[in-house]
Amino acid sequence: MSNCHKRENGYSLVELLVATILFTIIAGSVFSLLLSAQLRYRGESNVTTAFQQANVAIDQITRDVHSAGYPPPNSFAANVVQANPQFLALPFSWSPGYTNVPPIPCTLGAGCGAVPGDYDLILETDLGDGNGVQWIRYSLQGTTLMRGVLAKKPWADPVASTSTGVLLPYLDNVINQSKSLPVFSYCYDDTGCVPGAGLVSNIREVNVTLIVQSAQPDPQTGQFRTITLTGQAARFN
Repeated sequence: MSNCHKRENGYSLVELLVATILFTIIAGSVFSLLLSAQLRYRGESNVTTAFQQANVAIDQITRDVHSAGYPPPNSFAANVVQANPQFLALPFSWSPGYTNVPPIPCTLGAGCGAVPGDYDLILETDLGDGNGVQWIRYSLQGTTLMRGVLAKKPWADPVASTSTGVLLPYLDNVINQSKSLPVFSYCYDDTGCVPGAGLVSNIREVNVTLIVQSAQPDPQTGQFRTITLTGQAARFN
């Protein structure tokens, strides 16, 4: 009588080692691709956020410029204009000379102070409720574009009036000053867009350029990424 022994099939140690090595290589490649995709997504997300915020700022500045200058002085009788300057829009404010009666127009680059300027602008637009005009100021301070709104005050200096307790942070990480590139440049009714001196009262178009840096460095390169947005706004009044 003989005993029959059935052979039990299985994997050898070498086969298990080979399978483990292959699995490790494949899994490592998959996780490496996944990590790379996550880093790329974070980097693009930072840039997208900066772009969206800058785009909103450009749109708001454009709308404000469009409405600047309404209502004009010729909407009122001369005696009303003299007694109630807060009811008319000029449409851009300046200093010095603004508080004179009538205001003495200044010339950019030759008589005006910093406003209007490369990094500072005050618009005058209707409040919309029949109670007068408002000052809207945009001022780049460091890397923050500030925005403030204040009801126009009769015989008051617009720069001084909007310099304290009015301006609030509006857009962060604006690096125009470090790049020596103006946020605001101007075109005039009489001289066009040729750079140089021009009367504030003749400003027709405001060109806006924002160089915005991402809030966080790119996870892959460790460098901050920047975007540049431009816009052109013409006043309608």
